[in-house]
Amino acid sequence: MNDFYGDMARYRARGYRGRELWLNPAVWSIACYRLGNWLHVAKPFFLIRIPLKLISYCANKWCEVFMEMCIDPQATIGPGLYIGHIGGVHINPQAVLGKNCDLAHRVTIGTSAMGRQGAPTLGDDIYIGTGATLVGKIKVGSGAKIAANTLVISNVPAGATVMGVPGRVIMRPARTATDAEIRATERSDAG
Repeated sequence: MNDFYGDMARYRARGYRGRELWLNPAVWSIACYRLGNWLHVAKPFFLIRIPLKLISYCANKWCEVFMEMCIDPQATIGPGLYIGHIGGVHINPQAVLGKNCDLAHRVTIGTSAMGRQGAPTLGDDIYIGTGATLVGKIKVGSGAKIAANTLVISNVPAGATVMGVPGRVIMRPARTATDAEIRATERSDAG
């Protein structure tokens, strides 16, 4: 349940309150995922598990059919998931998402149909724009940004911005100086 509290904290930080928060379809989709994931991971006593699995299954199918949100309960998603708009979000059961990820609508995180096995592994604080598709066993580094309508089929370094079909790194994070470089600069300035 702590992960769901983290999700709600992200929505509250963006200005959602009260009825606006609880009537948001994306929040309901995340709640359905969290319940299904809890049942998958915790495996509670069968007298509790069986009715809750039935409720979870029906709720997930309702989200899939009416909201076009298919977040598989077997996927591993860290706390702080934020889905900006409902519709077209598909997350594969093998996918791993870190904490504080932002997803727009029409995002697919899944397996590749080109014979490669596995699903993407995403770091923390990732932004994925509208219509982006991430497929195959790839790694996306923390802080990366995936532009709208981008097809990502290869690894993305941390902090990079990716755009295009296929996705190409268009911007890398600013390089920070290491401690050794700072000391060398200080010595050269002093001498």
